[in-house]
Amino acid sequence: MQLQLHPIDMCMVAAYLVIVILVGAWLSRGVKTSRDLFLGGRSLPWWAVGTSLVVSDIGAKDMVGLADEGYRYGLVLTNFDFIGCILPVLVAAFVVMPYLWMAGVYTIPEYLGRRYNQGVRTMFALIWGLFMVGTLAVIFVSAATMFEHLLGWNFWVSVLTTAVLVGAYTAFGGLKAVVYTDFISCIVLSIGAGLICLVGLWEVGGWSGLQERIAAISLEGVDTSNHFNLLHPMNADSPYPWHAVLLGLGFVLGPAYWMGNQAIVQRSFGARSQNEARAAYVLCAVIKLVFPLLLVIPGLLGLALFHEELGSPTAKSWQSGGVLPMVVQLLPRGLLGIVLGAFMAGVMSNLDSYVNAASTLWVCDIYTQFIRPRADDRECLKVGRILIIAFMVLGAVGSYFVRENFDSVYQAFQTFMSLFQGALLALLLLGMLTKRATPAGGVAGMVAGIGVALVLNRYEVLFLWVAWWSFVAAFISIIVVSCFTKPHDDQRLRGLVYWLPALEPDAAEQKS
Repeated sequence: MQLQLHPIDMCMVAAYLVIVILVGAWLSRGVKTSRDLFLGGRSLPWWAVGTSLVVSDIGAKDMVGLADEGYRYGLVLTNFDFIGCILPVLVAAFVVMPYLWMAGVYTIPEYLGRRYNQGVRTMFALIWGLFMVGTLAVIFVSAATMFEHLLGWNFWVSVLTTAVLVGAYTAFGGLKAVVYTDFISCIVLSIGAGLICLVGLWEVGGWSGLQERIAAISLEGVDTSNHFNLLHPMNADSPYPWHAVLLGLGFVLGPAYWMGNQAIVQRSFGARSQNEARAAYVLCAVIKLVFPLLLVIPGLLGLALFHEELGSPTAKSWQSGGVLPMVVQLLPRGLLGIVLGAFMAGVMSNLDSYVNAASTLWVCDIYTQFIRPRADDRECLKVGRILIIAFMVLGAVGSYFVRENFDSVYQAFQTFMSLFQGALLALLLLGMLTKRATPAGGVAGMVAGIGVALVLNRYEVLFLWVAWWSFVAAFISIIVVSCFTKPHDDQRLRGLVYWLPALEPDAAEQKS
């Protein structure tokens, strides 16, 4: 299917792109130091950070992926926000984020290095770099799939165009450009997703009409009996049974994502104060009360209206990423341009967030630690911009691997996360909440957690269980090894452990 855009729609998409590019170019004037590039000079207002948190999490991969998954499994996918986001965001706001903010760190691996040792810091920096390359690849595939279906663009043309556009304003504008353009993207994305849902529900006769149509569908590989249930029973033919959602998502993936994801946490580091960072997280949680439905309902609409054209997800003819483009064709002239602009907003906000975070990680935790320890600020700024371009290139190349090896972009993203989020959460929780966790315990937990995740993934265990059992393995390993090894002294841990606050400047001077 290929849509012919009306000039009105083309003008709307062009207007959005021009505005974003101009804003990015204008903000690039203030980027003079690496602090400006990575943290926006710590001058970002709470409302901009809050909306940036939303679209850093929700973007092209979610619009395309959740429509596909909603088509297969229904409303259970909203739990990735209802269970995996809202409560973890509030915990991060009032417990974890202020501590990281006060520690003055640029990255999550930097905190882990100070809390445990340099080995833990380096390993997680490398892992995060690889994860972010994979995430960029997922976003590129999402964008290319949409453009291929709607506009007839070649896969690589879509990938390269997106990479050049986003790479340019992110490299020069830094975090400030990312956050302020994300604010625009959040508004456009909300309007676009809302229009898709409203027009689609009108077409099927409202919510009751949607339920009736789906109940009457008989499609091989799709059990519609649970499509309107938020929780699936244990014996359901679904990768989202309630106990896996509760343990794997609610206890591990959600908290690890919002407390330890560099692309997310970096926004709070750029806020003007701790209170503004906290307010940004609360705003994000409020917006997230609505967004999950806006992204999953298109999948239900696709099932109700286009199941004959789309077919069964288990069939060889199934085209991953095809649900959202099919639903979008319901939109009348003029509205299509808004929705395409919203999709571009999702693509750009996701890409700029992850590529900026990846650059920050590798400058702070790899380049200045091992390659050029004496690098001055100007050199760090230059290297940061080069790394943004390098990560864009690696993500574009990796998009071919993702397209060829995963059934859906959402499955790819969650699989990548499950490989190390369990270990990360265990190290963060025990590192912050107890001073008894030792450097050797941190190393053991990291190795055990990631090792278990790799083994379970090899045997194609459900990714929610991969996250849960890797967390359990890491948690137990840290405790056991820490019982037999020596921890850091209290002075080293001040400002890093919840029960050992940093000394006030006057007290520190008297002590010294």
